Amino acid sequence: MDPLTKAQESRRPWTGRTRGGYFGNWLFIRVLRLLGLRAAYLLLLPVSFYFLFFAPEAFKASSDYLRRQFKCGALRRFYYSYLHFFCFGQVLLDRIAVGDDPSRFRVAEEGYSHITAAAAAGKGLVLLGAHAGGWEAAVSLLGGKNITVNVVRFEGEAENVRRLLQRSVKTSNIRVIGVSGSPGDSLALVEALGRGEVVAMHGDRTLGGRTAKLPFLGGEAAFPLWPYAVAAAAGAPLIHTFAARTGAYAYSLKAWPPVLPALEGTGAEKEPLKKYAAHFALHLEAFLAENPLQWFNFYPFWESHG
Repeated sequence: MDPLTKAQESRRPWTGRTRGGYFGNWLFIRVLRLLGLRAAYLLLLPVSFYFLFFAPEAFKASSDYLRRQFKCGALRRFYYSYLHFFCFGQVLLDRIAVGDDPSRFRVAEEGYSHITAAAAAGKGLVLLGAHAGGWEAAVSLLGGKNITVNVVRFEGEAENVRRLLQRSVKTSNIRVIGVSGSPGDSLALVEALGRGEVVAMHGDRTLGGRTAKLPFLGGEAAFPLWPYAVAAAAGAPLIHTFAARTGAYAYSLKAWPPVLPALEGTGAEKEPLKKYAAHFALHLEAFLAENPLQWFNFYPFWESHG
């Protein structure tokens, strides 16, 4: 790792690495494949309890989020944190199961026509989600439409774990574009949009670029402006979308109408992209109000914890 990358990671509270290591991920994948999804869920019961005591940073971040969401005391937050970790594990297992057999998943949808219409227009499409719920449900729907989807993934994973997770997901029209937080990351995304393809990104984690500090769940948090800059550079529409897990093999997808981010602003508008991030933060708050345990940013997200 070069000195610049080390410096960037030292300033970023989130590292992009999957918890559990190679063996833990391998074990869950084997149980899922041999015994089924519900058996893998059962294995999560003791693992979720383990994380309460042996993942202090993740537990602290979970407790802080739950305090903001539920306005409850420490004892109840402890119980909710257990459910929080368990729900996170379920979504991670669903990610593998979607890759194995997307047809088994039932996805109720609201606004999905916004996605298909924008994708069919041939101008490219930025599909902006968050580490909340399971965006793979939306991607699995697009898989049946023969639409090429480029999934943006931060390359912070340990190499052996990354290869294991890539092998575990069987995809045809889904490509992964690895990013590192460097200025050159945008080029591949703009090229994909120029080909009329879909680029699936997250709008709730920063990678060292420009950010906007916005009100979010009673505090102030930094949201990236990079997704809107990429869409504006390519002249592509951008759609906010979240998919809530509603049960085993079941999700509910919501998509908002597309916007066309623009880099030009008036003299009074010093940061023209900030308004798009503000709308995203509002949509994310609304999603979490309905699905409070489906927020999966286990690091210090807010500017302060007061």
